[in-house]
Amino acid sequence: MSEGAMSDVGYQVYSKNGNGAIVVVASSAKQALAKANELAESGNQVLIKDLAGRVLDAAVIVELAARE
Repeated sequence: MSEGAMSDVGYQVYSKNGNGAIVVVASSAKQALAKANELAESGNQVLIKDLAGRVLDAAVIVELAARE
């Protein structure tokens, strides 16, 4: 049980914006979810990835945020 390793987890929130993209690094699932919601309000496509580059399903990030 390496709970301490979880503190090294971070998230990248990607949003396509016209011809460009926005990338935000968040240190917690709650921060990543809040930023993703903010960016999605603009109608942009949003992806949340872990720092290993794996795309996280929305239900997964919501569950992770609820546990923080």
